[in-house]
Amino acid sequence: MLTSLMLLAVLLVSPLPALPHAPRQSHASQTDTPPIPAARAADSYAIYDMLLPGASADKIVRAASMHWVIADTTVNIADMDPAIPPDGLLKAPLNNRRGFEGALGDFETRKYQRYRLQTGEGHLRSSLALADAEQVSSVRHAATGSNGMIFFSAVYFNPARTAALVYVNDWCAHLCSTGQWVYLEKHGGQWARRSGLVHGGG
Repeated sequence: MLTSLMLLAVLLVSPLPALPHAPRQSHASQTDTPPIPAARAADSYAIYDMLLPGASADKIVRAASMHWVIADTTVNIADMDPAIPPDGLLKAPLNNRRGFEGALGDFETRKYQRYRLQTGEGHLRSSLALADAEQVSSVRHAATGSNGMIFFSAVYFNPARTAALVYVNDWCAHLCSTGQWVYLEKHGGQWARRSGLVHGGG
């Protein structure tokens, strides 16, 4: 009897596991959020396009009828939940430690910045629509099985812009969410994904 009561007490005080969810959204209006700086735009959009419809797509069952949109504002470290920096999940590759650490340094400098995404020539080539904060909120609260959101962070580069880190989160209704940091390298003018550990949550 005493053992049963002790077990019940432990269950009552133990926190419940966190449910998967999308990153928190900024209340800043889109006009307050600058576009990606011109010097970083081409590489940033090339990486976003390469990762769509989501770097973590293999971890989510994507129904043919799923309606996916992209949040039109990048998330920063304060929006992520849990707020884990890139080196909290990824290790620098042995053959390019300097590139990884350079991108990590850019993250440390820019981790609280947000940028406004754009579509069209020189921007996102994806046919997926961009959703503003109000539309993101509407999709999240509708919570139907046919809605999904893709969130990106800014892309963080080493000084030579040959290594990059980016956070991507795929969120859909029915507790479907996968967030991860991805490390990429540029060789021969093309970006290629080199790593990316998946974790549940925001």
